[in-house]
Order: sequence, then C-alpha cells, then structure tokens
Amino acid sequence: MATVYGVNRTLKRTGVVNTIAPELQGSKVKWAYDEYEASAVAGATIIQLLGISLPIGARIVDWIIDHDALAGAACSLAFGTAADDDEFMAFTACTTADKKNFTDDGIAASLGFEIAEGDGQTLIITTSGASSATGTIKVAVAYVAKG
Repeated sequence: MATVYGVNRTLKRTGVVNTIAPELQGSKVKWAYDEYEASAVAGATIIQLLGISLPIGARIVDWIIDHDALAGAACSLAFGTAADDDEFMAFTACTTADKKNFTDDGIAASLGFEIAEGDGQTLIITTSGASSATGTIKVAVAYVAKG
C-alpha cells in the first residue's frame, strides 16, 4: 500500500512551516445563524445576514440555507458576500422548499474562502425574479477565526 501526503503534511515532513496559519490550527468552529421572514420581496433584493461581519482572516468551513417554498415568478436565491454576491451559491431556484449546503454548490469556494477585506465581510442573500416572494429563509454559517 502506497503512502502519500497532503500539502501541509508534506511541508511539515520537510521542515517548512505549515500553510495553515498557526492561529487557525486547533481553532474552535463557531456557528452564526440568522433568519429572514420574506414578505412580498421584490427581485434583486439584498438580505444582509448575521448581524456581524465575519472577522478578518475567518475561514468558512460550512454553511446551510433552509428555505420555504418562496412564491414569486422564477424566484431564485444567491448566497455570498457584499464583495461577491454568489461566492458560495449561484442563483438557485427557491420556488419549492429546500435545504442547501456547501456540498451542493460552491464547495471549492467555501473551503478556500478567507475573509480579506479591512473589517471582514457581511454575508448576504440576493433574490432574483421574486415578484412577491414570501416565506422563511434560515442561514447557518460555520467558521474558524483567529483568537
């Protein structure tokens, strides 16, 4: 049986510093969550989430969106940041109740995403095509951060 090594294990074996920041190694995973009750939401509406900006250097390790069947012609949702509105999930139909997470859409972006803006990032959901969307949208985000 062959033995191979991941990037960080290889670096450690050769005496090079890990590429994972020391302050993120062994970090506790923190969860932030929010809920929005949509009531006749128009298309191209931005819903700011969590009440916080994620800390500088935070790395998102999972996210979950759980939404009702949102009424509205061709209603869809995107999930991302103020800097990139579909960083985690491209516009996805929301006319039937559904749960989505980072394995459904955007796993590469989610696992590699680091907050780089000056004061962190605000997470957002953007609606599209929703002429009168109503229903509940719930979001949970797991992340690790320095400190």
